[in-house]
Amino acid sequence: MSDAAATIARLLRRADEVRKAAPARTDPTRVRDQLAGTLTDARRYLDEVEDEDLRLELAGAIARRVADLDAVEVATMLGPSPEVGVAPTTVDDPTRIPPGQHLTAGFPVLHVERAPAWTPEQVRVVVTGLVERRTVLGLADLQAIGEVTVTRDFHCVTTWSRLDNTWTGVRVRDVLAVAGIHDTATHGLVAGPPAYTTNLPLEELTADDVLLAWAHDGVPLAREHGGPLRLVVPRLYGWKSVKWVTELRLLDRDVRGYWEERGYHDLGDPWREQRFRGD
Repeated sequence: MSDAAATIARLLRRADEVRKAAPARTDPTRVRDQLAGTLTDARRYLDEVEDEDLRLELAGAIARRVADLDAVEVATMLGPSPEVGVAPTTVDDPTRIPPGQHLTAGFPVLHVERAPAWTPEQVRVVVTGLVERRTVLGLADLQAIGEVTVTRDFHCVTTWSRLDNTWTGVRVRDVLAVAGIHDTATHGLVAGPPAYTTNLPLEELTADDVLLAWAHDGVPLAREHGGPLRLVVPRLYGWKSVKWVTELRLLDRDVRGYWEERGYHDLGDPWREQRFRGD
């Protein structure tokens, strides 16, 4: 094992010791900060691990522990949210809820760094890579392609689900058709700020209910939820639904995105509990 891998393993053991001792501690905020700091330190060493399989295995181990911390924070957000309507928290058919998920009446907010201060007039989506024509589209251009509305449940990797979200936007497959999909394209990489990306097989990216959405439950999409424009991939965990989309890039291979490089699953199917690498 390399020095970097050994250091990560040591930091993970330290994090587990802190968590084990947490019930006896009187300041939960301090415990959380200590855990978060230890796991952040562990992530800093990942790029120094040359063995890719080992690096991804360690990334997954870190990601599982970070997700546990996030779940504690999310637990404070599961009530109604001021900016959205109250979602149902009961279902007649329990098989509607993926395993390991629980329902929220609100819409918890989780993202990498701060939400950018974009206006609808500033939206620019570049469609590039293995397309016939590199294409740049503003919000009005996207709306002119053809507006659709779909209602779907939303499942977050931190184990909450929000039912009956009504999204209004344009199908990604219709956007890609404007640019022309090259025969060799097999995957997409979707980008948003600050340097966020996620990978999707082309068949997932072009599914019937995958949208670039500008409205949620009949009102313009709030900035903290990805407005003025976000990707919505209802069949997969929420980290695949990139907020503040700036680019759709088609590729002839799978290229891992931001969270996938940090130990999350490449696909992220909630029905198979594909949260982290190895799930």
